[in-house]
This record gives sequence, structure tokens and C-alpha cells, in this order.
Amino acid sequence: MKTTHLKQGLLLLAALSLGNIAYAAQPASTSEGKVHHLVVIWLKQHGDPEARRKYIEGSKRLSKLPGVLSYEIGPVAGLKRETKSPAVDDSFDIAISATFENKEALENYSKNPEHQKVIHEVLRPLVDHYKVYDFAD
Repeated sequence: MKTTHLKQGLLLLAALSLGNIAYAAQPASTSEGKVHHLVVIWLKQHGDPEARRKYIEGSKRLSKLPGVLSYEIGPVAGLKRETKSPAVDDSFDIAISATFENKEALENYSKNPEHQKVIHEVLRPLVDHYKVYDFAD
């Protein structure tokens, strides 16, 4: 019985590995699909509900800028997990998930004067550090 499960597991692992190799060998997509912009933020006043609220409220007007299809922002979920995993990082204060029409829309959003103003005058003074992850459909 254990041998059967081991063989099935090895076959699954091999299939997944071959799928990943085949996917990695494909050239990068040249289509203009949606682009997702993820920002993870650690505030200077880490864990402070008022600082989180101020950041979230200050950020909301960015959702109205041209090219933004969706804009979600919120504090760390603080989920209780049965087991700890080094893969799960809940040390941040706030995360943003925004979706844009395409790469050009995200580039224009980043250069938009209103975006620059909100970032520099409202948000950046609250931030200790942040990470940005962008990926395309």
C-alpha cells in the first residue's frame, strides 16, 4: 500500500516538474493582458490601528485614477493557523492589490501627478518599508 502511494506521489511530482519545465521554456507573452500590482507595507507605527486607518483612507483616492480596474486594500488578516510555516508572512501592516488594463496603464498610473502627490505627501511619511510585486495575465 505504501509503495503504491509512493509511486503515485513520484509520478505526480514528475508530471508537475515536466509541466513547469515546459512552461518555463515558453517565450514571454507579448499580449497586452491585465497587470496586477501588489504592494505590501510595513508602517513606522507597526500594528497601530490608527496609522493603518490613516494609510488606508489616504490611499483610496488612487483607485479612481485612469487605467485602474480594481483596487483592494486592507490590513493583515491575522489568521490563526494550526501550524507555523516559514512561507507565511504576516509581519506586514497593510497590503494593496490593484489590477490594471495593461502594462501601459500601470506605467501611466505610477507617473500620474495625483499618484505622486498622494504617495509623497500622504502615504510615504507613514511607511517604514514596502515591497512591490507586479505580474501579468
